[in-house]
Amino acid sequence: MWSASATQRKQGFAPDAESSKGADLIETNLAGHAIGASAALGAAACWALASIFFRWAGDRVVPGGLNLAKGVIALCSLGLALVFAGWQPSPTLSLLFLAASGIIGIAVGDTLYFTTLNALGPRSTLMMTLLVPVVTAAGALWLWDETLSAAAIAGIGMVLLGIGWVLWERAPNRRLGQGRLVGVGAALLYVLAEAAGILMTKYGVAEMSAVQATFVRQLAAVAVLGVWAGALGRLTPWLAPLKDRRTARLVLGASLIGAFGGMWLAVLALKYTYAGVAATLSATSPLFILPLGAWLMKEHVSMRAIVGVAVAILGIALYFSQIS
Repeated sequence: MWSASATQRKQGFAPDAESSKGADLIETNLAGHAIGASAALGAAACWALASIFFRWAGDRVVPGGLNLAKGVIALCSLGLALVFAGWQPSPTLSLLFLAASGIIGIAVGDTLYFTTLNALGPRSTLMMTLLVPVVTAAGALWLWDETLSAAAIAGIGMVLLGIGWVLWERAPNRRLGQGRLVGVGAALLYVLAEAAGILMTKYGVAEMSAVQATFVRQLAAVAVLGVWAGALGRLTPWLAPLKDRRTARLVLGASLIGAFGGMWLAVLALKYTYAGVAATLSATSPLFILPLGAWLMKEHVSMRAIVGVAVAILGIALYFSQIS
């Protein structure tokens, strides 16, 4: 089962051996991890579908414009959700961490992600993002001493192995040339920005709801992107392609699915489970993009891909067996 560190006991995530409330605490802990893991998988499904839509829109809209447009749409959706959910007072330090995570993880990170997506395509891009949970877990171990049982670690390893096996296969229409080098460089920078954003979000979301935390992140990201675009005189050129109705519909749909639904579920996962676990299960988008690619993009699904998906699903099952 879960290995509880001293830090986690201080935060109430694990029972103290001398506490009479130990049983209740461990039940709450396990239920929270189940919610967090399920939310992370939901986020992965949302991002898989959104990636296809964003890739189609990326033929006409530059990465910065895509990021700004999706941020505005997500911000409006989250603001509407907060009207019903309500705003709760939160510590200033938590708000600052969330704002910083939005700037680094969304404003910078997602722009790099769209650059990678345009250069490498959805499948190769997702392969590069497998580094995110590795970097995130290392950071969480260093910062908070987050530890998992051997079986849970084995399950996460199987997830990464299965995804890597699927994505290492040569993808259809794989792009080559100098653009690929740019894509790889952007992907590595994205990994660092995304991992930093996840760790800062993990700290900030502890004191507020996932919807409120996601709103703060998006607000900071949109503000920085808007100022950046205005300072460069690129605001109109960035958004002009959205006058095309098909492009606008793609960006709207992808933003609602990915930036609103996916981001909220990802933050919810960080609120309830370990940062490394949330990052790993959120990285299972390839499991969902395979059937979606076959359906929407008419891609062939090979036996290798099926085997990889099976290994990853077994890893997810092994992980969930530790929290049930």
